[in-house]
Formats: sequence, C-alpha cells, structure tokens
Amino acid sequence: MKILYVFTTAGLQAGSVQNKVIEQIKALRQSGADCKGLFLTIDDAESQNNELYEFIKVPRVPKTWFRSTKQKTAYHKTLYQYFKSHQPKYDFIYCRYPGAGKFIALWTRLKGCKVFFEHLTSEGHEIDIYARENPLKWNLSSILSHIEFRFLPLYQEWRYGKSIRKHAQFGIANSQNIADYENAITGNNYVRLIGGDAVNAQSFSVRKFQAQPGTLKMIFLKGAVTHADFNGLDRLFRGMAAYKGNTKLHLRLYGRNLESEKRQIQEYGIQEMVELNGFIDKEGIDEIMNSVDLGVGALGVHRKGLKSTTTIKAREYFARGLPFFFGHNDPDFSTSATAKNFCLEYEANDTPIDMEHLIHWYSNLEDQQNLPEKMHQFAVENLDYNIKMKRLFEFLKTFDK
Repeated sequence: MKILYVFTTAGLQAGSVQNKVIEQIKALRQSGADCKGLFLTIDDAESQNNELYEFIKVPRVPKTWFRSTKQKTAYHKTLYQYFKSHQPKYDFIYCRYPGAGKFIALWTRLKGCKVFFEHLTSEGHEIDIYARENPLKWNLSSILSHIEFRFLPLYQEWRYGKSIRKHAQFGIANSQNIADYENAITGNNYVRLIGGDAVNAQSFSVRKFQAQPGTLKMIFLKGAVTHADFNGLDRLFRGMAAYKGNTKLHLRLYGRNLESEKRQIQEYGIQEMVELNGFIDKEGIDEIMNSVDLGVGALGVHRKGLKSTTTIKAREYFARGLPFFFGHNDPDFSTSATAKNFCLEYEANDTPIDMEHLIHWYSNLEDQQNLPEKMHQFAVENLDYNIKMKRLFEFLKTFDK
C-alpha cells in the first residue's frame, strides 16, 4: 500500500508538529506501508530531500496586507497545482487538516486524490479562541486582525468546509468529541477512526524517583507562544491560592511567552509558589523531571468547545514516567483502569483544582518507586507511534468507501 503524507507548513528547521509527522511516517513504514512525505515549505529545502520526505517550494509572500492569509493560500495553491500537474499515484493521501480554502476544495476534487484528513480539534471553536485572547478594539489594527484571523477563517470553513470533507475519502479524529463536530458538518459518518496523539516512547528517559515528604512539586511545559487560554492554568492558580493545608506547593513553568501567566500569578498572589522559566530543550527537561512529583496536563480544552481530546504532553508524561493530572476526557486514559493508576482526570469545566484532593490522590499512589517504569511500559504498549500507526494501517487495508 502506497501512502503519501501531505504536510502543508513544513520548514528546513523542523518544529514539534513536523517532527510528529516524521514519526508518523516512520511508524507507517514500520507497519508495512510504502509511505513518503510531501512537505510544502517557503524555505529553499529541496537539497534536504530523502527517502522519508521531499520538500516542495512554495512562493514566499512579501510583507503586505493580510500577509498570513495570502501565504496560507499560496501553500494551498501550490499543493493543488502540484497534484494537477504531477498526478502522483497513491492508494491514500494522509493530510493533517490544513484549514478550509478554495484550493483545498479544488484539490479534493481532483481525479485520483484519495485524501483523508486528520482532525486534531473542532476548527470553528479553535478559530473563535482568537476573539477571547484578543478582544476586538475599535482601531484599525485590531479590526484588520480580527478580519484576518477570525472572520476570514470562519467564512472559509462555512464556504468550503463541508465540500472538502464530502470529497475526502474519510476523516480521522483525536476523540469522539471532535468526530461528532466533524460529522455534524458533513451530515454523515465522515470520521471513521478515532486515532489521537502518540509518542516515541523509547526516545524518552525514564525519570528517577526522588520523593521529598511535605512538598508537592509540579511542572508545566508551555509550547504555545500565545496566551493559550486552553491550557487552563488559571484553574490551578486559583486552586493553589485557595489551599490552606500544610503541604508546600511549588510549580515550575517553562515557555517562550509567560506574560499572561505572570499576570495571573500576581493577581492570585501566589508568586512564592510559582517559578517562571524560559524555553528549555529536551535534555534539560530530562534532568528536571527527576526533581518534580507531578506533571500538569491541559486543564482548559473545553474552551475550544471540547470535552474530550488527546495531547502530546500527556503522552510524554507517560513515556517519562511522571504522574500527572488533566482536565478532560482522553480516549486512551479515561476508560483504562491501568492508566488511571498513574493520572488523575478532572472535569472539563472552569472550577479551581482542589489541591487537597490532588495531594490526597498523589500520596496514595501505589508502588511509587516502580511507578516510572510501569508508566513507561504503558506508553510503549499503548501510546507509541508504532501502535497508533499500525492501527491506522490495518484500518486502511479494510477501508471500503
């Protein structure tokens, strides 16, 4: 089976999403598929082509009005023109949903374009987050920004979203919640498989357990450079501010933009409990994981209109062997009795995290000395890219449109 993996926003320097795509390609090849990536980029990267993927050059849009929108259109147009002229022959085309647009709609209608889309969120709700993080102000800059990053994307989804999904072979989604959203757009059973995020479990060092009685040390690694309200850290901040117990609380935050978090920490008066740090690389994280007790997962994905989803962060906690808590349904954890031995799920709402409850749960974890290795093994057996992509590959072999 030949599979072409289309990634529309690649770069010469691979980011976290591109690395995930490469891991998926490797795992599909390991499962038995003849899989290769088609990476669209504005960089001069053709010399970096290899057996796993090839780069396709996209024209770079110069600085102008609505540059971001025009650059996105350039990616989509290049993809459409490439397929129209080259007509590559593949059994399936795997594509992370790139957002709606005219050229994506035209692309799905091309003869032989047997594409299926991976949906990681409910796109309309995701777009609407912009309004919450950037309230509309009556000045030219704010109005133009809302047109470009909110109203135009919402219009594109309304104008082309249904057609794009209708002409695709099918969709896969991170959770049933996302699947329900996508199926409501098409009015049929568009999403055929619940997949979800994965991790290269073997690439992570297993933490060495170091308990320190009387303290609870937590860590959160922020990947987004925006306010990222969907992280829901305000729920934790409010819980820490309300806590009156004897356990000493300490939270380490790492990220490139923590200005919003800094303001909230000051608002709730918990500066002495929280340590703010800049971006840290994987090697640095490996060392820090040996000195913390709990990982903080996503606590606000309901603000995207989701009650259920998967996150890479949670899977990395599993691979490292770090217990954690999170605030939504996760199809890999919520129905697994084994997973629940290692992580604590809170409801997907805005209530503060009950620190007394959290401390009680953590202190009653069984066999803490061997817990990191058990978590890592769970990741290897259930959350690894090889496991997830093998499942997808087996589904593709039986797919009948």
